[in-house]
Amino acid sequence: MDSWQYIVLVGAVVAVGALAMPRKKAESAEAPQSVRNMETALDQFMENMEKDNEQLIQLIAESQQAAKQEGESKDKRIATLEERCGQLEKLLQETLVKPAAARLREDQPSSGAMTGQADALSAPQAGQSGVVESAAQDQSPKPNSIHDRYSELFRLYAEGKSIEAIAKKLGMNKGEVQLIIGLSKQEGTL
Repeated sequence: MDSWQYIVLVGAVVAVGALAMPRKKAESAEAPQSVRNMETALDQFMENMEKDNEQLIQLIAESQQAAKQEGESKDKRIATLEERCGQLEKLLQETLVKPAAARLREDQPSSGAMTGQADALSAPQAGQSGVVESAAQDQSPKPNSIHDRYSELFRLYAEGKSIEAIAKKLGMNKGEVQLIIGLSKQEGTL
């Protein structure tokens, strides 16, 4: 036999052997199994996600309810504190302001201006703290105000110097100078 005949004969044997092998059937059987495994894994993943979502929703609902209860308890406490504050203001009015007004009347009965001030102190007003403050101001001299503490700053400001120039001259920060001027405006001394 010639060599080409051997080649043809070997090729035919290889072709018949390739057709006869059951490999493709085994691969096709494995493919549906891997698909089933993937579907099972996805189903488990979805179940786990649903459980996690339910737990998260429950946790959020519990935290909202806890926040609502905490808010209600704080509102009740604020109302109680406001009521106590009102009672303390009335007590302060009775113990400090009214006796101070009575002393002013006793000390200066002939002076109409002082009697008017004493009546104004003893008259009930909407802002009890304003009454207490005015009585305290009448009885004691005002402690050194912000204007007294920073007289050089306010002198420069009154001269029309800029905030930057004042800060540079006094060795202060620009924000500090602005804060002092703002506080003075609130205090009413500027």
